[in-house]
Amino acid sequence: MESINYKYTQMTKASIVQRLLDKKQITAEEAVVLLKDDTYNPPSYPMYTPNPYYDTPNTTPPPVWCSTDTEN
Repeated sequence: MESINYKYTQMTKASIVQRLLDKKQITAEEAVVLLKDDTYNPPSYPMYTPNPYYDTPNTTPPPVWCSTDTEN
């Protein structure tokens, strides 16, 4: 069995696990657990709930009365 120069290999999960296996520091079963794909759980965001107290603003302009009466 040839010796692997770990100093010059790219550090990946697999290479680290292989090094530990070669040195008999972990079992094959532990290696399988370490190399098993981790399931990605995206962050959960709260669902959007509209504000029950917010009312759509009234954009209708108020009535305006114009008068030509200058005696007041």
